[in-house]
Amino acid sequence: MGVPVSICSSCGRGAPQGSRFCPFCGGRIQSERPKPADPLIGMVVGDKYIVRELIGSGAMGSIYRAEHKDLSRPVALKMLHKHLLIDEGQVHRFHREARAASRLHHPNCISILDFGRTADGWFYIAMEYLNGRDLSRMISREGPLPVATVIHIARQVLDALDEAHGGNVVHRDLKPENIMIEALRSDSQFVKVLDFGIAKIRDSDGGDDGSGFKTATGMVFGTPEYMSPEQIRGDELDGRSDYYSLGIVLYQMLTGVMPYGGDSVIEIATAHLINPIPNMRPLRPDVPERMVRLVEKLIEKKRENRFQSAAEIRAEFAAVERALPAPGQEVPGAKGGLVPGGDDHGQDSADTMVVPAVPSQRFWKLSPSLGLAIGLTIFLSGGLLALVLSHFLFR
Repeated sequence: MGVPVSICSSCGRGAPQGSRFCPFCGGRIQSERPKPADPLIGMVVGDKYIVRELIGSGAMGSIYRAEHKDLSRPVALKMLHKHLLIDEGQVHRFHREARAASRLHHPNCISILDFGRTADGWFYIAMEYLNGRDLSRMISREGPLPVATVIHIARQVLDALDEAHGGNVVHRDLKPENIMIEALRSDSQFVKVLDFGIAKIRDSDGGDDGSGFKTATGMVFGTPEYMSPEQIRGDELDGRSDYYSLGIVLYQMLTGVMPYGGDSVIEIATAHLINPIPNMRPLRPDVPERMVRLVEKLIEKKRENRFQSAAEIRAEFAAVERALPAPGQEVPGAKGGLVPGGDDHGQDSADTMVVPAVPSQRFWKLSPSLGLAIGLTIFLSGGLLALVLSHFLFR
Protein backbone atom coordinates (compact mmCIF):
# COMPACT_ATOMS: atom_id res chain seq x y z
CA MET A 1 0.00 0.00 0.00
CA GLY A 2 1.44 3.38 -0.99
CA VAL A 3 1.59 6.43 1.23
CA PRO A 4 -1.31 8.80 0.38
CA VAL A 5 -0.46 12.20 -1.04
CA SER A 6 -2.96 15.07 -1.06
CA ILE A 7 -4.01 16.49 -4.42
CA CYS A 8 -5.24 20.04 -4.95
CA SER A 9 -8.67 20.07 -6.58
CA SER A 10 -7.88 23.45 -8.20
CA CYS A 11 -4.49 23.00 -9.84
CA GLY A 12 -4.07 19.23 -9.55
CA ARG A 13 -0.60 19.40 -8.03
CA GLY A 14 0.55 17.22 -5.14
CA ALA A 15 1.00 18.36 -1.55
CA PRO A 16 2.31 16.68 1.62
CA GLN A 17 -0.09 14.32 3.36
CA GLY A 18 -2.44 16.12 5.73
CA SER A 19 -2.15 19.50 3.96
CA ARG A 20 -5.29 21.63 4.10
CA PHE A 21 -4.20 24.18 1.49
CA CYS A 22 -2.19 23.85 -1.70
CA PRO A 23 1.31 25.37 -1.34
CA PHE A 24 1.20 26.40 -5.02
CA CYS A 25 -2.21 28.04 -5.60
CA GLY A 26 -3.68 28.31 -2.11
CA GLY A 27 -6.74 26.18 -2.91
CA ARG A 28 -8.24 23.80 -0.38
CA ILE A 29 -7.08 20.17 -0.58
CA GLN A 30 -10.00 17.80 -1.13
CA SER A 31 -8.74 14.48 -2.48
CA GLU A 32 -5.95 11.95 -2.07
CA ARG A 33 -4.31 9.28 -4.21
CA PRO A 34 -1.65 6.67 -3.44
CA LYS A 35 1.98 7.08 -4.43
CA PRO A 36 4.76 4.49 -4.64
CA ALA A 37 6.09 2.87 -1.45
CA ASP A 38 8.52 4.96 0.57
CA PRO A 39 12.12 4.12 -0.46
CA LEU A 40 13.50 5.33 2.89
CA ILE A 41 11.91 2.55 4.94
CA GLY A 42 14.72 0.18 6.00
CA MET A 43 17.44 2.60 4.95
CA VAL A 44 20.38 3.29 7.33
CA VAL A 45 20.83 7.07 7.62
CA GLY A 46 24.13 8.57 8.72
CA ASP A 47 25.55 5.08 9.30
CA LYS A 48 23.63 4.88 12.59
CA TYR A 49 19.83 5.34 12.22
CA ILE A 50 17.64 2.56 10.77
CA VAL A 51 14.42 4.01 9.34
CA ARG A 52 11.43 1.99 10.56
CA GLU A 53 8.20 3.81 9.61
CA LEU A 54 6.70 7.08 8.42
CA ILE A 55 4.90 8.91 11.23
CA GLY A 56 4.20 12.33 9.69
CA SER A 57 4.79 14.69 6.81
CA GLY A 58 4.99 18.45 6.35
CA ALA A 59 5.84 21.04 3.74
CA MET A 60 9.60 20.68 4.19
CA GLY A 61 10.10 17.06 5.12
CA SER A 62 8.79 13.77 6.43
CA ILE A 63 9.16 12.46 9.99
CA TYR A 64 10.14 8.84 10.54
CA ARG A 65 10.47 6.63 13.57
CA ALA A 66 14.00 5.30 13.44
CA GLU A 67 16.28 3.30 15.70
CA HIS A 68 19.86 3.96 16.68
CA LYS A 69 21.75 0.98 15.29
CA ASP A 70 24.09 0.52 18.24
CA LEU A 71 22.01 1.77 21.18
CA SER A 72 18.64 0.33 20.07
CA ARG A 73 17.20 3.70 21.05
CA PRO A 74 14.19 5.14 19.19
CA VAL A 75 14.69 8.52 17.54
CA ALA A 76 12.58 10.77 15.34
CA LEU A 77 14.24 11.39 12.00
CA LYS A 78 13.20 14.35 9.86
CA MET A 79 14.21 13.99 6.22
CA LEU A 80 14.10 16.89 3.78
CA HIS A 81 11.79 16.09 0.85
CA LYS A 82 13.70 14.75 -2.13
CA HIS A 83 12.35 17.36 -4.55
CA LEU A 84 13.72 20.12 -2.26
CA LEU A 85 17.30 18.82 -2.22
CA ILE A 86 18.19 20.97 -5.23
CA ASP A 87 16.58 24.10 -3.73
CA GLU A 88 19.32 25.99 -1.88
CA GLY A 89 16.78 28.13 -0.04
CA GLN A 90 14.92 25.10 1.33
CA VAL A 91 18.16 23.36 2.27
CA HIS A 92 19.17 26.49 4.15
CA ARG A 93 15.82 26.57 5.98
CA PHE A 94 16.28 22.95 6.96
CA HIS A 95 19.75 23.66 8.29
CA ARG A 96 18.42 26.70 10.14
CA GLU A 97 15.78 24.56 11.84
CA ALA A 98 18.50 22.33 13.29
CA ARG A 99 20.49 25.37 14.35
CA ALA A 100 17.47 27.11 15.91
CA ALA A 101 16.29 24.07 17.85
CA SER A 102 19.82 23.18 18.99
CA ARG A 103 20.01 26.58 20.71
CA LEU A 104 17.16 25.64 23.03
CA HIS A 105 17.83 23.72 26.22
CA HIS A 106 14.51 23.47 28.00
CA PRO A 107 12.36 20.50 29.09
CA ASN A 108 9.42 21.77 27.00
CA CYS A 109 11.44 22.15 23.78
CA ILE A 110 12.25 19.26 21.44
CA SER A 111 15.88 18.11 21.75
CA ILE A 112 18.06 17.89 18.65
CA LEU A 113 20.45 14.93 18.69
CA ASP A 114 22.15 15.09 15.32
CA PHE A 115 22.21 16.78 11.92
CA GLY A 116 23.84 15.71 8.68
CA ARG A 117 23.73 14.68 5.06
CA THR A 118 23.90 11.16 3.70
CA ALA A 119 26.31 10.05 0.97
CA ASP A 120 23.49 10.11 -1.60
CA GLY A 121 22.41 13.64 -0.71
CA TRP A 122 19.60 13.29 1.86
CA PHE A 123 19.56 15.91 4.61
CA TYR A 124 18.33 14.76 8.01
CA ILE A 125 17.73 15.95 11.57
CA ALA A 126 17.69 13.39 14.39
CA MET A 127 15.49 14.37 17.35
CA GLU A 128 14.28 12.76 20.55
CA TYR A 129 11.38 10.40 19.90
CA LEU A 130 8.20 11.39 21.73
CA ASN A 131 5.72 8.69 22.61
CA GLY A 132 2.61 10.83 22.83
CA ARG A 133 -0.05 12.58 20.78
CA ASP A 134 -0.25 16.08 19.41
CA LEU A 135 -2.63 18.66 20.83
CA SER A 136 -4.70 18.68 17.64
CA ARG A 137 -5.69 15.05 18.17
CA MET A 138 -6.39 15.70 21.83
CA ILE A 139 -8.80 18.53 20.95
CA SER A 140 -10.55 16.55 18.21
CA ARG A 141 -11.07 13.52 20.46
CA GLU A 142 -11.92 15.23 23.75
CA GLY A 143 -13.59 18.40 22.52
CA PRO A 144 -13.37 21.64 24.52
CA LEU A 145 -10.93 21.11 27.37
CA PRO A 146 -11.37 22.07 31.05
CA VAL A 147 -9.98 25.49 31.90
CA ALA A 148 -7.45 24.04 34.35
CA THR A 149 -6.15 21.67 31.65
CA VAL A 150 -5.90 24.52 29.14
CA ILE A 151 -3.84 26.60 31.57
CA HIS A 152 -1.58 23.66 32.42
CA ILE A 153 -0.79 23.01 28.75
CA ALA A 154 -0.55 26.66 27.73
CA ARG A 155 1.81 27.52 30.58
CA GLN A 156 4.29 24.88 29.36
CA VAL A 157 4.00 26.11 25.77
CA LEU A 158 4.65 29.63 27.04
CA ASP A 159 7.75 28.43 28.90
CA ALA A 160 9.08 26.89 25.67
CA LEU A 161 8.39 30.10 23.73
CA ASP A 162 10.06 32.17 26.43
CA GLU A 163 13.16 29.98 26.16
CA ALA A 164 13.14 30.42 22.38
CA HIS A 165 12.65 34.18 22.54
CA GLY A 166 15.47 34.41 25.09
CA GLY A 167 17.70 32.74 22.49
CA ASN A 168 16.53 35.22 19.81
CA VAL A 169 14.39 32.55 18.12
CA VAL A 170 10.83 33.27 16.97
CA HIS A 171 8.90 30.07 16.24
CA ARG A 172 6.51 31.49 13.57
CA ASP A 173 4.47 28.28 13.19
CA LEU A 174 2.97 27.54 16.60
CA LYS A 175 -0.15 25.35 16.24
CA PRO A 176 -1.66 22.27 17.95
CA GLU A 177 0.09 19.93 15.51
CA ASN A 178 3.42 21.27 16.79
CA ILE A 179 2.52 20.76 20.45
CA MET A 180 3.07 17.20 21.66
CA ILE A 181 1.47 15.87 24.85
CA GLU A 182 3.33 13.09 26.65
CA ALA A 183 2.18 11.05 29.64
CA LEU A 184 4.99 10.96 32.18
CA ARG A 185 4.90 9.54 35.68
CA SER A 186 5.33 13.04 37.07
CA ASP A 187 2.89 14.71 34.67
CA SER A 188 0.22 13.06 32.53
CA GLN A 189 0.10 16.12 30.24
CA PHE A 190 3.72 17.06 29.71
CA VAL A 191 4.31 19.38 26.74
CA LYS A 192 6.99 19.44 24.06
CA VAL A 193 6.99 22.18 21.42
CA LEU A 194 8.17 20.92 18.03
CA ASP A 195 9.08 22.01 14.53
CA PHE A 196 11.24 25.07 14.31
CA GLY A 197 11.34 24.57 10.54
CA ILE A 198 10.42 28.18 9.77
CA ALA A 199 11.84 29.67 12.98
CA LYS A 200 13.43 33.07 12.68
CA ILE A 201 16.82 33.50 14.32
CA ARG A 202 17.36 37.12 15.33
CA ASP A 203 20.59 38.81 16.33
CA SER A 204 20.64 40.60 19.66
CA ASP A 205 20.14 43.90 17.83
CA GLY A 206 16.85 42.60 16.38
CA GLY A 207 18.12 41.83 12.91
CA ASP A 208 18.18 38.62 10.92
CA ASP A 209 20.55 35.76 11.61
CA GLY A 210 23.07 37.19 9.15
CA SER A 211 22.78 34.15 6.90
CA GLY A 212 21.45 36.02 3.89
CA PHE A 213 18.29 33.89 3.73
CA LYS A 214 15.46 35.62 1.88
CA THR A 215 11.94 34.38 1.15
CA ALA A 216 10.46 34.54 -2.30
CA THR A 217 8.67 37.77 -3.15
CA GLY A 218 5.23 37.84 -1.61
CA MET A 219 5.69 34.46 0.09
CA VAL A 220 4.77 34.16 3.74
CA PHE A 221 5.61 31.04 5.72
CA GLY A 222 3.29 29.68 8.39
CA THR A 223 -0.10 28.07 8.88
CA PRO A 224 -2.86 30.56 7.92
CA GLU A 225 -5.26 29.76 10.77
CA TYR A 226 -2.62 30.64 13.41
CA MET A 227 -0.70 33.50 11.78
CA SER A 228 -0.55 36.95 13.34
CA PRO A 229 -1.61 39.99 11.29
CA GLU A 230 2.00 41.22 11.10
CA GLN A 231 3.13 37.81 9.87
CA ILE A 232 0.46 37.89 7.16
CA ARG A 233 1.60 41.35 6.11
CA GLY A 234 5.22 40.18 5.94
CA ASP A 235 6.43 42.55 8.68
CA GLU A 236 9.48 41.91 10.84
CA LEU A 237 8.43 39.56 13.65
CA ASP A 238 9.18 39.30 17.34
CA GLY A 239 7.91 37.11 20.18
CA ARG A 240 4.53 38.85 20.26
CA SER A 241 3.66 37.12 16.99
CA ASP A 242 4.06 33.76 18.76
CA TYR A 243 1.81 35.07 21.56
CA TYR A 244 -0.89 35.75 18.98
CA SER A 245 -0.62 32.16 17.74
CA LEU A 246 -0.80 30.97 21.35
CA GLY A 247 -4.03 32.94 21.74
CA ILE A 248 -5.55 31.17 18.73
CA VAL A 249 -4.51 27.81 20.20
CA LEU A 250 -6.10 28.78 23.55
CA TYR A 251 -9.36 29.74 21.82
CA GLN A 252 -9.39 26.38 20.05
CA MET A 253 -8.66 24.43 23.23
CA LEU A 254 -11.48 26.21 25.09
CA THR A 255 -14.15 26.04 22.37
CA GLY A 256 -13.12 23.19 20.05
CA VAL A 257 -13.36 25.51 17.02
CA MET A 258 -11.19 28.11 15.28
CA PRO A 259 -11.93 31.81 15.75
CA TYR A 260 -11.17 32.57 12.10
CA GLY A 261 -11.81 30.35 9.10
CA GLY A 262 -12.49 30.36 5.38
CA ASP A 263 -12.39 28.35 2.18
CA SER A 264 -9.07 29.79 1.02
CA VAL A 265 -5.85 31.22 2.38
CA ILE A 266 -6.98 34.71 1.34
CA GLU A 267 -10.26 34.46 3.27
CA ILE A 268 -8.52 33.26 6.41
CA ALA A 269 -5.79 35.90 6.16
CA THR A 270 -8.38 38.64 5.66
CA ALA A 271 -10.29 37.46 8.74
CA HIS A 272 -7.14 37.73 10.86
CA LEU A 273 -6.51 41.24 9.55
CA ILE A 274 -9.95 42.83 9.89
CA ASN A 275 -12.52 40.60 11.64
CA PRO A 276 -13.26 41.24 15.34
CA ILE A 277 -12.46 38.51 17.83
CA PRO A 278 -15.47 36.14 17.97
CA ASN A 279 -17.20 35.94 21.33
CA MET A 280 -16.56 32.52 22.88
CA ARG A 281 -19.37 32.89 25.44
CA PRO A 282 -22.09 31.16 23.34
CA LEU A 283 -19.71 28.24 22.80
CA ARG A 284 -18.29 28.04 26.31
CA PRO A 285 -20.33 29.94 28.92
CA ASP A 286 -18.47 28.43 31.89
CA VAL A 287 -15.08 30.01 31.08
CA PRO A 288 -14.07 32.66 33.66
CA GLU A 289 -14.38 36.21 32.38
CA ARG A 290 -10.73 36.87 33.14
CA MET A 291 -9.73 33.91 30.97
CA VAL A 292 -11.84 35.27 28.11
CA ARG A 293 -10.12 38.64 28.41
CA LEU A 294 -6.70 36.93 28.51
CA VAL A 295 -7.37 35.16 25.21
CA GLU A 296 -8.79 38.30 23.60
CA LYS A 297 -5.72 40.31 24.59
CA LEU A 298 -3.43 37.69 23.04
CA ILE A 299 -5.40 37.93 19.77
CA GLU A 300 -5.31 41.73 19.52
CA LYS A 301 -4.69 42.91 15.94
CA LYS A 302 -1.96 45.34 17.00
CA ARG A 303 0.94 43.73 18.80
CA GLU A 304 1.33 46.85 20.95
CA ASN A 305 -2.04 45.96 22.52
CA ARG A 306 -1.08 42.37 23.36
CA PHE A 307 0.86 41.10 26.34
CA GLN A 308 4.43 42.29 25.96
CA SER A 309 6.20 39.51 27.85
CA ALA A 310 5.82 35.93 29.01
CA ALA A 311 5.89 37.17 32.62
CA GLU A 312 2.69 39.18 32.04
CA ILE A 313 0.91 36.14 30.60
CA ARG A 314 2.08 33.91 33.45
CA ALA A 315 0.67 36.39 35.95
CA GLU A 316 -2.72 36.28 34.24
CA PHE A 317 -2.71 32.48 34.13
CA ALA A 318 -2.03 32.47 37.87
CA ALA A 319 -4.87 34.91 38.54
CA VAL A 320 -7.34 32.82 36.54
CA GLU A 321 -6.16 29.66 38.26
CA ARG A 322 -6.70 31.16 41.72
CA ALA A 323 -10.29 32.00 40.78
CA LEU A 324 -11.12 28.50 39.55
CA PRO A 325 -13.45 26.42 41.75
CA ALA A 326 -12.14 23.56 43.83
CA PRO A 327 -12.52 20.11 42.25
CA GLY A 328 -16.02 18.75 42.72
CA GLN A 329 -17.85 22.08 42.81
CA GLU A 330 -20.62 22.23 40.24
CA VAL A 331 -23.23 24.55 38.88
CA PRO A 332 -26.32 22.89 37.33
CA GLY A 333 -26.27 23.37 33.58
CA ALA A 334 -22.65 24.53 33.37
CA LYS A 335 -20.75 22.72 30.62
CA GLY A 336 -18.38 20.13 32.01
CA GLY A 337 -19.76 20.60 35.54
CA LEU A 338 -17.35 23.46 36.28
CA VAL A 339 -18.27 26.50 38.31
CA PRO A 340 -17.25 29.57 36.29
CA GLY A 341 -14.52 31.60 37.94
CA GLY A 342 -14.53 35.38 38.15
CA ASP A 343 -12.18 38.29 38.62
CA ASP A 344 -9.57 37.93 41.29
CA HIS A 345 -10.90 40.67 43.58
CA GLY A 346 -11.52 38.63 46.70
CA GLN A 347 -15.30 38.87 46.49
CA ASP A 348 -18.06 36.90 44.84
CA SER A 349 -19.56 37.96 41.53
CA ALA A 350 -22.17 36.57 39.18
CA ASP A 351 -19.45 34.45 37.55
CA THR A 352 -18.50 32.80 40.82
CA MET A 353 -21.95 32.05 42.18
CA VAL A 354 -22.34 28.53 43.57
CA VAL A 355 -25.82 27.08 43.83
CA PRO A 356 -26.02 24.87 46.96
CA ALA A 357 -27.40 21.39 46.61
CA VAL A 358 -30.87 20.94 48.10
CA PRO A 359 -30.90 18.32 50.89
CA SER A 360 -33.00 15.33 49.88
CA GLN A 361 -35.10 15.40 53.08
CA ARG A 362 -36.57 18.80 52.13
CA PHE A 363 -38.15 17.63 48.89
CA TRP A 364 -41.36 16.38 50.62
CA LYS A 365 -41.77 19.38 52.95
CA LEU A 366 -44.13 22.17 51.90
CA SER A 367 -44.66 25.67 53.25
CA PRO A 368 -47.11 26.00 56.21
CA SER A 369 -49.59 28.03 54.16
CA LEU A 370 -49.65 25.50 51.32
CA GLY A 371 -49.98 22.64 53.83
CA LEU A 372 -52.92 24.39 55.55
CA ALA A 373 -54.67 24.93 52.24
CA ILE A 374 -54.36 21.27 51.34
CA GLY A 375 -55.59 20.26 54.81
CA LEU A 376 -58.58 22.60 54.58
CA THR A 377 -59.54 21.09 51.26
CA ILE A 378 -59.43 17.60 52.75
CA PHE A 379 -61.44 18.76 55.80
CA LEU A 380 -64.17 20.23 53.63
CA SER A 381 -64.36 16.86 51.95
CA GLY A 382 -65.15 15.30 55.31
CA GLY A 383 -61.73 14.10 56.44
CA LEU A 384 -61.08 15.54 59.92
CA LEU A 385 -58.47 12.86 60.62
CA ALA A 386 -56.75 13.67 57.35
CA LEU A 387 -56.56 17.30 58.40
CA VAL A 388 -54.77 16.40 61.61
CA LEU A 389 -52.33 14.21 59.72
CA SER A 390 -51.68 16.86 57.12
CA HIS A 391 -50.90 19.36 59.87
CA PHE A 392 -48.06 17.20 61.17
CA LEU A 393 -46.94 16.07 57.72
CA PHE A 394 -46.59 19.48 56.11
CA ARG A 395 -45.62 21.73 58.98
